[in-house]
Amino acid sequence: MDSVLGGVTAAGFVTLVALPLLLVASAAIRGVWHAWQPGELGLIEEGGGAPRLAGWLGVIVVGAIALAWAMFQGTWVLFNETAFKPLPVSFGEPVFAVVTVLVAIALSRPVARLFAAIIRGVDRRWQRRGHRSLVTPRRIVVGLVVKLAIVGGLFWHFVVAKRLGPIDLSVFETPAIGIAAAIAVHLAWARLPVLGQRIAGGVLGGAGIVLAVLALVATRSAPSLTLAIWGERPIAGLAIDQLFDLDKIRSHIPLTEIAPVPRAGAAHPDIIVVTIDTVRADHTPPYGGQAEMPVLRELAARGVVFDYAFAPSNVTRRSIPSMMIGLDPNRVKGRVVGWALRVDPRHIMLAERMQAGGYDTAGFMCCEGFWGKTFHTGLQRGLHHLEIETNGLALARRAKAWLDQRAAHPTGKPLFLWMHVLEPHQWATGGVESRSDDERKRVYDHSLTAADAVLAELLQAFAQRPPGQAPIIIVSADHGEALGEHGQPYHSTDLYDSQIQVPLVLAGPGIKPGRIPETVSLTDLVPTVLDLAGFVPPTGRAIDGVSFADLATGRRPPDPDAGLAFAAMIKDRSNPGGVTAMIHGRWKLVDTGTGLELFDIHTDPHERTNMISTHPPAELDLRKRMRAHNDAADRSPFD
Repeated sequence: MDSVLGGVTAAGFVTLVALPLLLVASAAIRGVWHAWQPGELGLIEEGGGAPRLAGWLGVIVVGAIALAWAMFQGTWVLFNETAFKPLPVSFGEPVFAVVTVLVAIALSRPVARLFAAIIRGVDRRWQRRGHRSLVTPRRIVVGLVVKLAIVGGLFWHFVVAKRLGPIDLSVFETPAIGIAAAIAVHLAWARLPVLGQRIAGGVLGGAGIVLAVLALVATRSAPSLTLAIWGERPIAGLAIDQLFDLDKIRSHIPLTEIAPVPRAGAAHPDIIVVTIDTVRADHTPPYGGQAEMPVLRELAARGVVFDYAFAPSNVTRRSIPSMMIGLDPNRVKGRVVGWALRVDPRHIMLAERMQAGGYDTAGFMCCEGFWGKTFHTGLQRGLHHLEIETNGLALARRAKAWLDQRAAHPTGKPLFLWMHVLEPHQWATGGVESRSDDERKRVYDHSLTAADAVLAELLQAFAQRPPGQAPIIIVSADHGEALGEHGQPYHSTDLYDSQIQVPLVLAGPGIKPGRIPETVSLTDLVPTVLDLAGFVPPTGRAIDGVSFADLATGRRPPDPDAGLAFAAMIKDRSNPGGVTAMIHGRWKLVDTGTGLELFDIHTDPHERTNMISTHPPAELDLRKRMRAHNDAADRSPFD
C-alpha cells in the first residue's frame, strides 16, 4: 500500500480471517499428531534409519497420484456419458473416488512393506561403508518435499499450464509465505523456555488483536481506504469479501462526490443505451450487411451512423467495464469472477454518474453472471431499478411493462435506461462447426434478426411520444465475432476488425442524421452520454474517453483521417493477453505479441494486406500512440 496505515490495515483484514483459521489448523494438526503417537510406531530402526516411514510416505504419494488420475479420468468418462449434467456427475464422481480409495487401502500395507524392504536394503549397504543412514526422518521429509516441488513444478509447466491457458498464481505467494511462517513458529516454539513462550504469545496475540481492530474501524471511518485495499491487495480483498458487504461499504461514499456538472441551460433528455452482445458491424444493415434488422435500419436512416466505431476489447468482461467506466481496458482494475470482471469498487459507473445527476436509472440485463448478486461485479451500480432475464424478448417485455408503469406515474425525472441483449452471443449453440462458411454466416445473421426483434419490443414503449420528447437512443455492441477471418471461428482470439469493429447508431432529439467517417472508440461512451444528457463531460485520470457528441449533433464536421481508438486483450485466466491495436483515422496498427501489422482499414476492410514496410510515417505515429496507451496502464486511475 502507499501508506503505513494502509499496509497495517490490509494486514488487519488478513488477520481477521487468517488468524482464526491458522489457530484451528494448528490445534487440529497438533491433535492428530499426538493421537497418532508416532514414537510408538517403531518407524526408526537401529542406526537411525526410517525405511518404514519412507515406505508409508511413498504409499501416500502413489495413492494420491492414483486418486488424482482416477478422478481426472472419471470426469472425462462422465462428461462423455452424461453430457456433463450436474446430477449424474455429482453421483458418479464419489463412486470413482470411493473405489480408488478402497483399492489404495487394500494395497497400502503390502506396498509400504515392499518400499521399506527395498529402501532398507539400499540403506544397509550404505551404512556398511561407514556412513550414517540415508533415510533419517529429516532427510526423508526434506527429500520428499524437494522432489514433490520439482516434479510438481515440471508437471504444471509442461502438462497443466499449457492446457488451461494463462493462470495468475501470484495470489498464492502471500498465503504460502504465511503458512511457511506458521510452520516455522511451531517448530521453534518447543525450543523456547516457558517464559519466552508466554512473552512471544502475548506479543503476537496482542498484535493480531490491534490489527483486527484497525480493520474493523476502517470499514466505517475509512471506506475509501477499505476499497483501495480490496482493489490493490487480493488476499486482504478476499478477507473483506468474506466478512463484509463491499457494496454497503461503498455506499458510505456520498453520490455528491461523483455528481456531473450541469451545463447552463442544457436540456436533460431521456437516454436509452442498448448494447447487443457479439455484433460485428459489417453484418448489420447500416454497414451493408445482409441480416434482417428493420429496426436498426430505421434508426440508422433517421439518426447518425459511425462508420468506424471500435470496441475496447474482444470479450465482454473487458469491453463492457471499459465502455461504462470510460477507461481504456488496460486501466480498468478488477478481478475475473466466473466469465465477468468484478470491477474495482473505486471505479465510477456511467449509471452512477447519471443517478447523481438527477436521472432515474434502470437496467434490463442479460445475464446473472454479469449483473446479478452471484459475483457482485459492480456493473449494476447506479441502476436503481434492475431486472435480469436471459431471454431477450422476455427482457424487452419486462422493460416495456416497467416503462408503461413509469409513464402512468411520472416522477418528473429524466430517464437513463441500459439494456444488454445476449442473443447473438448464443448464435453457435446447437453446433455449427461442421457447416459451410455461408451456412455459419446465415445462422449468425439469424441471431442478429432476433436481437433486432428485442430492440423493436423495447422501443414500442416510446412509439406514442411526440418527436420532441423522444429519447436519445444509442445502439452498439461490446465486441464482434470472427466467422473464419484470420483463421478464427469466434471471438476473444485477435483484434482484427471482425472482432472489434462494432455498429454505433444514435437517433433522437438533437442528433443530426448522416454518416460519420471519423474513428471513435466505445471508451468514449461515458463522456458522450453525459454530454448528450446536458452535463460537462468529465476529465482527469479516471477518464480516458473523449466525447463524440459534437459529431453526433453536427456541431463539428467529421474528419476521415482523425479519431483514435485503442483496443487490448488483457491477460487473465483464459486469455493470453499481450495483443493491442491502435487506430488513427484510416490507419490501424496491431501488435500481435510476435510482430507488428499495419492496415489501411478504409481500403482494406478485411485486413489482408500488411503495409508495415511501405508506410513508415503511419507506423511511427501509431507506435508512439500505442506506447503511450500501454505506458498509461501503470498510471493509477484513482486520485
